[in-house]
Amino acid sequence: MIRIGGGPYSFTGGISDIPGSPGKIYYVDGNDGVDTQDGLSWETAVKTLAVAFALSNADIASGAFGWTSRNKIYVKSDNDEDDKETIITLPNKCDVIGVGSYDHKPYPVFIGNHVIGAGAYMGTRFINVGFQSLDAGGVIFTVPTTTSGLAFIGCTFDGRGTTPATKAIVATAVEQLTIQDCRFIGKYSTTTIDIGTGSSRALLIRDNLIESGAIGITVHASMTCADAVAMILNNVFDVVTLFIDEYSDKVIVGGNRGRTQADGTVVLTINYNDNMAYDNIFAHTAGVSQYPVLVTIPA
Repeated sequence: MIRIGGGPYSFTGGISDIPGSPGKIYYVDGNDGVDTQDGLSWETAVKTLAVAFALSNADIASGAFGWTSRNKIYVKSDNDEDDKETIITLPNKCDVIGVGSYDHKPYPVFIGNHVIGAGAYMGTRFINVGFQSLDAGGVIFTVPTTTSGLAFIGCTFDGRGTTPATKAIVATAVEQLTIQDCRFIGKYSTTTIDIGTGSSRALLIRDNLIESGAIGITVHASMTCADAVAMILNNVFDVVTLFIDEYSDKVIVGGNRGRTQADGTVVLTINYNDNMAYDNIFAHTAGVSQYPVLVTIPA
């Protein structure tokens, strides 16, 4: 328990926010909003994330106060594939927080193949937001190399459709990417999370529930994290082939659990650096195994 601003507040390291932090709050109502409004209340909410992102970015860039502020965007929406919004940009230094309901889901859902365009985006956090693939499949969320400090916290990625999604998240050289407390649903046909070539220093993938019709997490051989180690920690997997395929040999892989439908051999189950891994326990067709195997420290 710590005190901030004269009152006691408890923080868990998850999606908690510091009360009273500077910055504006914008509102998005995908059903009832109007994009020509100011977005500063539910009564004057805008309709699309694109407009709210632009309003927030203009505010952050407007002067010295905005440069060190952090805005919030509250969003509620209930639409279908024919009335969807595809996300192609991000708000800088902003939390995008899902509220309300989408049918039985306690969060809004954005359906589509969301490809973030060119731009130096930094410090976006999606909290309690749902992302769903198109019936035609494809990648749900693709992030470019110019993005940094992106976080998905308590979000849901649903890859189910007429054609399963190929991947949930593709992130190439995205520094300080955090994927935490998220749920990945569906039999992704390639890999659920794909970490590409280039600098992914301070990468953190932890405490997620990850399904896949193929691989759970893939890390490419040319991924780097020179001065801030990457970590894949405490995730639970239900996959068809490898839980984690870590080609770079630069990632700490620890505390992960789950099962695969693959035969119980290391090459078909998990790829990791022995010197950077600990306490990974998985079920497979031959039983349950721990990776790496425990050994006695030499005298």
